Amino acid sequence: MATLQLFLLVEALAAAAAAAVVGQSAGDSLAANGAIAGNQMLISEGGVFQLGFFNSSGSGNGYLGIRYCKPVDPSVVWVANRNKSLNLSTATLNLTADGTLSLFDNGIIIWSTGTSSAINPVLQLLDSGNLVLTAGKPNGASLWQSFDHPCDTLLPGMKLGVDYSTNISRQLVSWKSPTDPSPGDYFFKMETRGVPEISMRRSSSEKIYRTGPWTNQGFSGNPKMEDSEIANKLNFSFVSNQDGVCYTTEYKKKSLLTRAVMNASGRFERWNWDGGSWSNFWHVPEDDCDEYARCGSNRICTKEYYSYSCSCIKGFEDQGSLGCERTKPLSCSSDRFLKVQSIKLPDTENATAHSTKTTLAACEDWCSKNCSCLAYAMAGLSGCVTWSGDSVDLRSFTSGGDDLYVRLAASEFGSSRSNERELAIGLPLLLGFLLLCCLGLLLLWWRKRGKKQGILATDLESSVKETGLLLDLPKVMDKDERFGQSNSSACESLQQLSKTDFDASEQHWSSIMINSENANLHNERAASVNISGALSSFDLSTIKAATNDFSADNKLGEGGFGAVYKGQLQDGQRIAVKKLSRHSSQGPDEFKNELTLIANLQHRNLVRLLGSCIEGDERLLVLECMENRSLDAFIYDKTKSVLLNWQKRLDIIVGIARGLLYLHQDSNLRIIHRDLKPSNILLDKDMNPKISDFGIARIFESEVHENATTRPIGTLGYMAPEYLTSGIFSFKSDVFSFGVLVLEILSGKRNRVFNQADICLNLLGHAYKLWKEGRSLEILDDALDCSYPATEILRCIRMGLLCVQEHSEDRPTMAEVVMMLASEDQQLTPLKQPTITLASSEGDLSSKEISVTIAGR
Repeated sequence: MATLQLFLLVEALAAAAAAAVVGQSAGDSLAANGAIAGNQMLISEGGVFQLGFFNSSGSGNGYLGIRYCKPVDPSVVWVANRNKSLNLSTATLNLTADGTLSLFDNGIIIWSTGTSSAINPVLQLLDSGNLVLTAGKPNGASLWQSFDHPCDTLLPGMKLGVDYSTNISRQLVSWKSPTDPSPGDYFFKMETRGVPEISMRRSSSEKIYRTGPWTNQGFSGNPKMEDSEIANKLNFSFVSNQDGVCYTTEYKKKSLLTRAVMNASGRFERWNWDGGSWSNFWHVPEDDCDEYARCGSNRICTKEYYSYSCSCIKGFEDQGSLGCERTKPLSCSSDRFLKVQSIKLPDTENATAHSTKTTLAACEDWCSKNCSCLAYAMAGLSGCVTWSGDSVDLRSFTSGGDDLYVRLAASEFGSSRSNERELAIGLPLLLGFLLLCCLGLLLLWWRKRGKKQGILATDLESSVKETGLLLDLPKVMDKDERFGQSNSSACESLQQLSKTDFDASEQHWSSIMINSENANLHNERAASVNISGALSSFDLSTIKAATNDFSADNKLGEGGFGAVYKGQLQDGQRIAVKKLSRHSSQGPDEFKNELTLIANLQHRNLVRLLGSCIEGDERLLVLECMENRSLDAFIYDKTKSVLLNWQKRLDIIVGIARGLLYLHQDSNLRIIHRDLKPSNILLDKDMNPKISDFGIARIFESEVHENATTRPIGTLGYMAPEYLTSGIFSFKSDVFSFGVLVLEILSGKRNRVFNQADICLNLLGHAYKLWKEGRSLEILDDALDCSYPATEILRCIRMGLLCVQEHSEDRPTMAEVVMMLASEDQQLTPLKQPTITLASSEGDLSSKEISVTIAGR
């Protein structure tokens, strides 16, 4: 190998010496066995671009790159060896006879095209700025081109995107600094998940800006692309098909010089040459509202003179940093669509493109018939685009933008159409109710006249049945009670019925049956039909078809409740099915408990219940599908934990905290979860956390703060000490479990004792010991890189330790925890010694031996 490199170096130096006699320019091309070195260069035929060595920092080291020729201050548009600089005095670019283009520095190959086996290869620099290596002229086959390997600059004719046939992904990566062309922190790349759009990311993972989908004239998030000045000089195009997805620009007028740059400060800029200097035509992000998801979900960001404002979409209410949530649940069949004008269309990761020939009316029709469709828009090239999740990263424009149609409950509109529908349904029911009351009064009058009770009752029942207004009187009173009660109690029964909306009678009786402690199978069926008007009762055959008859391939996992299976309904909706095992440690009471609780809880950080199935011996819960399964699959797995950078871990911690705050304080039912652990934290496709498994949760009245049980149940390692020793549980029990979760998320380790001889090897004791010694950062997961903010992590560690203190009164409430996470200025209370539980965190309490002690001070 060394002999080959020496031979190539000698050959390159000889060719460079020969070229030096001719002059600085070697024309626009380099033939086989040719080389350039020093101040030699290739210049495109029209004199637009030059290829040569340059030095941007003033040192003796430099790079090989392509620059403009004409501008007084030539700008670099492409760099070959951006990963490693070279010594300009010893560097050469060499093209061998077999088509290998290599860059040498003192006999060492710094960069190469990796091509070979060519005949009569030719390297040519074109006026477009593209450096092309072909197998001979003219019309030789292309072996390699610089346009397939962009750096930070997008030139007309260059594609940005993904080529499926060649598996080439073309993206822009910023320079490290204005004088250092090595790869920097910012990426400008095509997103192909859902409906294609381009995003800007920091460190390849954190999304900081997106263009929005292509709308034929330009991107939804950048109306300036449609400006007539630039549109008259450039063609913008976007192609998405089975071969790939790409965005390109082409010149309309050759006199224009233009380039788009992903710069080192995190801005994507378009520059035009106006004959004397480069002028910045537009850039993104341009203002606060361009920042990705600046206002959260279902909020619209509006640019103001010196700041910005966030407002919920109509039909949504503010939930703080969580964004906005619906004020009224959807019913699917009667929902309508709100037109939101002149905005940037939402993030398209959860969007689907339909036929480009679809009309706006057909798009609305499709969306209205699919209950999972929550919004739609006509997006140019993509045609009808529909969204199945929250609307994220919305912003308004004073001019330009697109129209989004958002699904809302019909009652949000109060329009004539909804009123007519309500009137058509409600008027006959109201008339029937009035007639029924009249019949009741008539019965009372007849009794006062001395009519026989049995005859009158029979006449009344016959009259009611003939009218068809009330077909099931047993729903109001038992058969034996209907005609055997006094006049006053009959009237009371009729009056009681008037308090219940006829439309909601099934829901009313379902709620009564659910809350009954002695509910039978009929009660359970009724409970699953329509809790809060949002749940469905699924047939067992439907669930079996969706899960491939509960096949092993569809099994996601198993817990105390039973197995969980993934599935897909006929309409394409993905679901998770929780199946109560006949041998489960949890039984019908836990099933009913979870069904009741989840159905009455609505929060973005709680798993959503879609319905249930009660058939024969089967008890099934149908839940929304969580694509990334549970948190424990990530934090304990060293191959997956690298996917959780600091920001993502913080987002998960904040999401869990907000879900718990809702359970403890903000929901109609104040709930203690009692089994908070990583396997009960599910992650959706965007890694947003959702609390699940409410089988052993308890409802607390607002004035009650503490309760006790003779049989503590839960998972060791996450149970508060007072619950383990005395059976006492409260909201602070969940706070303790949350603190354990925080420390596990940060460390990637389980809360257990690794060595009985050293109690500090328990995660809680180890974390406290490191805190006292000022070495807290040593607890961090090795998968975290060094880019994390130490101050934020130290606050999280301290907050976690506050949550696991021995005495419940020393622990903060979840409201205080959320404040600690949200405010850098929040004062933290003094930290006391946490409790150490000497037991494995694996398994249920019933199978473990428990002992509790305090770590040595």
